[in-house]
Amino acid sequence: MDAGELQKLVQTIDWDTLSSQLSVIDQDKHRSTISNFNRDEPENFWIAKNLDFKRWERDNNLRALLLTAPPGHGITEVCSHFINIAEGKDSPADGPVLYFFCSSAPAARRSTHLTHTLLHQVVRCSSSRKSNSIAVAFLSTLVDGHIQRSTLDFRENDPQKTTVKKVLNAPDSDLIEALAEALKKAGIRKLSIVVDGLGKGVADCFVQHIMDAVPQLKALLTSRLNPLQDTYDGMLCIEYDQERQGLHIHHPLV
Repeated sequence: MDAGELQKLVQTIDWDTLSSQLSVIDQDKHRSTISNFNRDEPENFWIAKNLDFKRWERDNNLRALLLTAPPGHGITEVCSHFINIAEGKDSPADGPVLYFFCSSAPAARRSTHLTHTLLHQVVRCSSSRKSNSIAVAFLSTLVDGHIQRSTLDFRENDPQKTTVKKVLNAPDSDLIEALAEALKKAGIRKLSIVVDGLGKGVADCFVQHIMDAVPQLKALLTSRLNPLQDTYDGMLCIEYDQERQGLHIHHPLV
């Protein structure tokens, strides 16, 4: 199948067909197992009393925050805490909340589960009239990547679901770019997004594409490593044991 035929084919694929091929993980079920985040616990001070964390919480111009720490230092708990806060806002103008905990997915396919689950959340929080156009935007972007590599694996007589499965078999960077295009097609202008446990090689791509796709973004991202090669406008990074801490300092009277 040549490139034009493949692009024409994906224009006919609806959301129901695409969603049946997605690897989606129930994040609410996973989130219910996470302990509460206590700001007053000393082991959480590196986050809760950090000057940059406080700035990010109150300043909407600071669009993204990356926390990096070894396991067991509160980053998963603070993600769940922030989701609770974002979901607790009453106004629809605050925008939807998307989230994914990488620990809920098998290590070998985490980026696939990440993008598929977030795409499912995007469609769920969008108008039902847009679901098919969101599916087409996502698949078309993936097809562009396949065209740059090769379309020899695609055959005219393949069932539609087989074609979708082949289109979804794409590199992490293509999947994240496709997710960003889905957000644009959904018309989401304001969004809170939380991803806990981004791996090396994925974080840069994720930050770049999602920040470009959503004008008003509040993103909390975490990693067990320090995966970012670059920083971006409106983004802060806090690394465990190398943070600026907003602790009160007593100045004696003189």
